[in-house]
Amino acid sequence: MGRMTYVVFPALALCGCVATTGNYRALAERYPARSPDCSIEIFRDATPDRPFTAISHLNVHLEKTFFIPSDFASAVGELKRQGCLSGADGIVNIQERHSSYLETHIYNLSATGIRFDRETAPDVDRAK
Repeated sequence: MGRMTYVVFPALALCGCVATTGNYRALAERYPARSPDCSIEIFRDATPDRPFTAISHLNVHLEKTFFIPSDFASAVGELKRQGCLSGADGIVNIQERHSSYLETHIYNLSATGIRFDRETAPDVDRAK
């Protein structure tokens, strides 16, 4: 048991903790949710070339301990999920924020969920 203690406790300390939370807030009219794994377009450095309406504010918050940093790639899955749940066809105006406290790295993404005008929308799965 003594030797096991020397292995288990340091291993647990090195594993650290990870917390991911996401949410969305409708900006005006609420739209039906799409499946959480729907196809959704990400416009990270550009805006769509077809008409759209902003429908939701999206937020993803990650915290990782033991000096493990977070980045866009580790948060984009939850960002897409929140966009789908808000009924969005795409995501624009992505803003990233990094901070840390002691050994905890904090990463936050905020963005805007959009719906394309129905006459120009791509053929995507819609909640009925």
